[in-house]
Amino acid sequence: MFKQKLTSVVNNVEGSIGCLLIGFDGIPIDSVYRDEELPQMSAIAVELSQLLDKFRRMQSYEVGEVHEVSITAGSVTALAKVVADEYLLILALSAEADVQRGQTMLRLISPFVEKEMR
Repeated sequence: MFKQKLTSVVNNVEGSIGCLLIGFDGIPIDSVYRDEELPQMSAIAVELSQLLDKFRRMQSYEVGEVHEVSITAGSVTALAKVVADEYLLILALSAEADVQRGQTMLRLISPFVEKEMR
C-alpha cells in the first residue's frame, strides 16, 4: 500500500539509501531500499521512534510538538517526519545526498500516508 510512495521518495532523492514507515512502537510497516536493506537502518529507525516519543511526552512541559528531526550517524543522515500522530516516515541518506530535497519529498508524501493510516 505504501511501497509506491516510499519508492517515489527513494527514486527522487539522489543519494537516498532507503525510506521506511514505522510506528512509534518501533514496528516497521513498510520499507524500500535503493540497493539492499541496511541492517543498521532498523536500529536507527527504532531509536528515532523512541526519541520522538520522548519529545511527544515533553509536550506537558509546553515545549511544543516535534514534527521533524534529522540525525547524522557516521556517513548516514536519517530524516524523520511524524505522520498521523503514531507513525514516522524515515529517509536514510548518504553523505552526498540533498537533505532539503529529502525533507521536501517526505512532506509531499505525508498527507497520503496520513490519509491511508486513518
